[in-house]
Amino acid sequence: MNDLNTNTYKGWNITVKECVDKCSNFSFDITDPCGNISHVRLGGDSRIRATERAMEMIDLEMAFERPSCSH
Repeated sequence: MNDLNTNTYKGWNITVKECVDKCSNFSFDITDPCGNISHVRLGGDSRIRATERAMEMIDLEMAFERPSCSH
């Protein structure tokens, strides 16, 4: 079984990885369009829930309107 799964949501990359830690079975990283990465160790008990949680986090970040990339 492949323990890594990558998706794109609203221009952000989501990488979900199987990683048993405390009460969670999956962790995830989200990468914004500027390349900034946020890691969440306790992503969820399933790959689907970890992906949903990553999308919720992206929606929250977008609601706070992070500044544009300074490239």
